[in-house]
Amino acid sequence: MKDLQDDEYCLFINGGEGSDLWALLADWSDSEDEEEWKKHIPRFSRLIRCWQRLGFIKVFQSDEWPAHLTSEAVTGQALDDLLADPASWEYQDPDRWTCVGSGDRDIHELEEGTCDRER
Repeated sequence: MKDLQDDEYCLFINGGEGSDLWALLADWSDSEDEEEWKKHIPRFSRLIRCWQRLGFIKVFQSDEWPAHLTSEAVTGQALDDLLADPASWEYQDPDRWTCVGSGDRDIHELEEGTCDRER
């Protein structure tokens, strides 16, 4: 397996923990400032889409916590819509929980160049 980039490592760890999307941004930015978090949404949206398509990550949304245990994975256009919605990335929306979880494929299968994305 190639060495994970910092953003990939952050997603890998948060996915293994079933973290909310806002927690992913907080961990990456090492900040509690939600305005700072917004800067990183495009980076993680691209990475999540790629890894979800390849089976390394799943995204879940539910009105119950924890979303990764109480709902089905979000895919396709619904996933694109969810990732494009700023509310999905906000801290503790009381009406829904949105999180990343581990996919069906082992991350060790990730090969360099798997995702074409900007760094």
